[in-house]
Amino acid sequence: MNHILINMEGLHEIEAALKKSKDKSKYVLRKAINDTAKEVEKRMATGASKRYARYEKGVKPYRAVTKITKAKMSNLAAEITVKDGISDFYEFTLNDREYYPGSKGAPKWIKAKQLKGSRIQGIAARKGGGDDQYKAFVVRYPKTGHIALAQRVPGSHMKGNPNKEAIKSLYATSKPRSEEFVFNTDVEKDVNDLLMKSIQEQIDRFL
Repeated sequence: MNHILINMEGLHEIEAALKKSKDKSKYVLRKAINDTAKEVEKRMATGASKRYARYEKGVKPYRAVTKITKAKMSNLAAEITVKDGISDFYEFTLNDREYYPGSKGAPKWIKAKQLKGSRIQGIAARKGGGDDQYKAFVVRYPKTGHIALAQRVPGSHMKGNPNKEAIKSLYATSKPRSEEFVFNTDVEKDVNDLLMKSIQEQIDRFL
């Protein structure tokens, strides 16, 4: 959740530029803040899409989980909220997305990556163990039919079969965390310039 705020000095400057009433100045500032919030939200979503190697088919796009609460005359601040649940690693790039019952025909390694700029690599809880029994695999949970990337948990036991180790789904960076990272690293530094540009555009429109 990020806020775009403006102090009252900015409002006084707009009043001076417009030579009009405070209400007109607030209208200009409100419109400028909302336009800036819209541009910031767009950059966050676009940046996350470019950075993270998500498998887009059947997965909500970044902008679908983002909401902008617009600034009002009584509250000159816009709020951008990114709300979504945890992300299965299965939502990202895999070398093989098929579920193989009984592992028959399954590839030797399931390779995956979160970042588009990174190298796809084998996923395992413990590497270097020969035919590592803790390698990741695609699973379909019988009760829900949910398909996920998972692996066995070393030293655990399944409730229904104590002779087998339990299975856990693997998770990756969520959409809120993805967009937060993009905001903090690529977008935040430009927010003030975007806002000042938008304010000037609104002033020119009024004049």
